[in-house]
Amino acid sequence: MSAFHGFPELPGADEIPFCKLNEVFCCGNARYGNITTFTNSTKSHPVINVTRDIHHHRTSDENISMYIDVEDNLLKKITSVWYKQGFLEALAVAADPSVNQESQVLAVAASYVLKVANVFTAFRYFLQPHLKDIGPKIVANYSRTRSWGNGPIKCIAWHPHTTKMAVATVDDNVRIYCSEVAFVSTLKCKAQGHVSSLSWRPFSASELAVGCEQGVIVWTVDPNSMFTKPSSSNAVVLNRPGHSPVTDVSWSPNGDLLISCSGADTSMLVWDVSMETAVPLRRVAGGGIVFARWSFDASKVFAATSSIIFRVWDTKRWTPERWCARGNRVVAACWGPGDVLLFAAKGEPMVYALTNTGLMSGSQTSKALPVLDVTKVELPSGDSVGGPILDMCWDPTGRYLAILFEESHLVTVFCTTKLMLQLKITPCCFICGIEVEVPSTMAFQHNFSEGACLTIAWSSGRVQHFPIIYTDTY
Repeated sequence: MSAFHGFPELPGADEIPFCKLNEVFCCGNARYGNITTFTNSTKSHPVINVTRDIHHHRTSDENISMYIDVEDNLLKKITSVWYKQGFLEALAVAADPSVNQESQVLAVAASYVLKVANVFTAFRYFLQPHLKDIGPKIVANYSRTRSWGNGPIKCIAWHPHTTKMAVATVDDNVRIYCSEVAFVSTLKCKAQGHVSSLSWRPFSASELAVGCEQGVIVWTVDPNSMFTKPSSSNAVVLNRPGHSPVTDVSWSPNGDLLISCSGADTSMLVWDVSMETAVPLRRVAGGGIVFARWSFDASKVFAATSSIIFRVWDTKRWTPERWCARGNRVVAACWGPGDVLLFAAKGEPMVYALTNTGLMSGSQTSKALPVLDVTKVELPSGDSVGGPILDMCWDPTGRYLAILFEESHLVTVFCTTKLMLQLKITPCCFICGIEVEVPSTMAFQHNFSEGACLTIAWSSGRVQHFPIIYTDTY
């Protein structure tokens, strides 16, 4: 039987789901309906709608030309390209006869040097295939946000203790929305380009880590300040040679350590932010580290690489347990209560669980078990759901699992229950957008006391809060 059997039917035309209240799937008119008709649990939540008119201008990568204006002489052309794009690109300019018409000797010499460099580069890519892509291409390849480079919202992050959300937009600004204040703070500095991830520091109301192309930027924003655009003096840039672009940042649940990952670096950096120092955790096999996830008690860290290899680190001794996924790299993973780890491989419609790894039991025979088959199916409404998984997240109570698919416009929410050593996964509901909207990214709110609240960023720039509530009297 399909995993999607038993879900409530999708709402009719011009309707969208607003919430789920005591097993009742509450829907209403997409344009004029309001969630307050059913519940006031999200009444104080910030209303977020990222429209094009709030974006600041940013020069796109496609507008950066290899060549500069022809009025400049050859030396200025080569120097400018070297400064902006590197040594090999400068060699290509010097070797191009249509650009270098002043010195044929230099053009010939540059062409031979370029050929030799290409041989060494090809050999390096053969040994380290994860380095083939550069800059934002690496982030786009490994991002769990649909259309990361073009969508209005790149990533979102809830604060672990307060109703405060950080939203990174396509112009690489990070906007802070809070329930207590009406104004929106905007975080931006020169080094903050190609934002890939956000992470709030636990037990701190003001510190936010931003992963971007040049490294990690840790912002300190006074929650009582009335400034809507804090200056760059509020930001600390953490970077190391070879550790860019950063594809993921993650604070430990205790708030004492920060992990940064880069798809171009085989080392995972563990930062002591107060000292601005980092300890690299490196293993040879597997390629670049794509993302990392802390367990709830901070005793373990899951680290996914750009290959089929992933590791579970013991944070007491910082020793890893190595695993291999079947077929392709791990694309999504999340920890649940009791050190249960769920993960999915790219291109596969299957969720696997690690519930008894060697780090926990000392066993060398444990293995990942398939717990949910989400093979693509067509619903009675004609909509398709399932297939390869793009991202998934588990709410802090461990009761709801949300899955985002590569080829579907529906977000699927399952109920999860752990009975003894078995994880039981049952249907909960589908969430669809307005008209042609598709989900870009999602996250569960951490401090929602009435159940679970899933926040979804849609391709239109609209951010939806979808609460799942059980009252005491039910």
